[in-house]
Amino acid sequence: MQRHLERHVMADQTTSTPSAPASERASANAAATTAAPAQAQAPAPSAAMAASEQAAAQADARDRHMLASERRGLILSMLRDHGSVSVSDVRARCGVSAVTIRNDLAYLEDEGRLKRIHGGAVPASEYIVPVVSKRIHKNVRAKQAIAQAAAERVRDGEMILVGSGSTTLEFVKALTEKQNLTIVTNSCHIIEFAEQHMPQVTIISTGGQLARTWRHYTGSFLAASLADVYVDQVFLGADGFEPSFGFLAEYEETARAKVEFMRHARSKIILMDATKVGASQLFLRFAKPHDVDCVIMDYDPEGLVASACNDGARPVQVLETLA
Repeated sequence: MQRHLERHVMADQTTSTPSAPASERASANAAATTAAPAQAQAPAPSAAMAASEQAAAQADARDRHMLASERRGLILSMLRDHGSVSVSDVRARCGVSAVTIRNDLAYLEDEGRLKRIHGGAVPASEYIVPVVSKRIHKNVRAKQAIAQAAAERVRDGEMILVGSGSTTLEFVKALTEKQNLTIVTNSCHIIEFAEQHMPQVTIISTGGQLARTWRHYTGSFLAASLADVYVDQVFLGADGFEPSFGFLAEYEETARAKVEFMRHARSKIILMDATKVGASQLFLRFAKPHDVDCVIMDYDPEGLVASACNDGARPVQVLETLA
């Protein structure tokens, strides 16, 4: 009987072991049920984010392409309006880095739309030097500033040598108020202008063979006509300038004529705008950087001309008119 009671008590103790309330068990089961699907669905937001980032990257690429097209259109428009562009000017207009602008210029050069020069670009047609009648409409503001600065160096009653070119023609136009000048030149354009607008000036034409396209004289007869001439100043233009090489002309006969002019003057003065710096392909040197006495420019890009010209024993003045 006692053993029967002990078994009954043990059975009661076993069945009465504490357990969680039914409501807690239900909550735990629900949480477990909910947690399992959440773990299974976890990768889904990551995939959606990747897809969103890819779409954004594609949109950014489209935007960059559109902006590049707009920048390149602006560059070509600035070239048409001003005859040249600088990296700094385009950068200021577009708000992008200089590297981006240089890449745009390289792209347009590969397309044949422009020619890169140091610090910017000129139209592709500028690289093959056009005739004076077309060049006089390019970079007018720069040429006028250069011409005015050069004219201040000329005294009444002086005899000067003036080479051919659009910038030297602008220079002669700036001399209309001078009195009793004598201008020796090989340029038909300068002769024609002075004849019509400068009655107080004596014009002397060199001899030589007429280059009909360029309207100037070259050759051995030019040299012979200058044999007995020596003046204080000669004013010459340049088709290009390479800092490590010198001042350049496009054609051999033009270069020879400039060399001859320099032989007959004490002070050699170069008139050129900044677009000529670095424009050197297929050009011929007529003077080393330190062979001249003065270079008058609108501005000297990064001081390249001054640095190159003053690398020798004699000082060369580089005058910037619009810097």
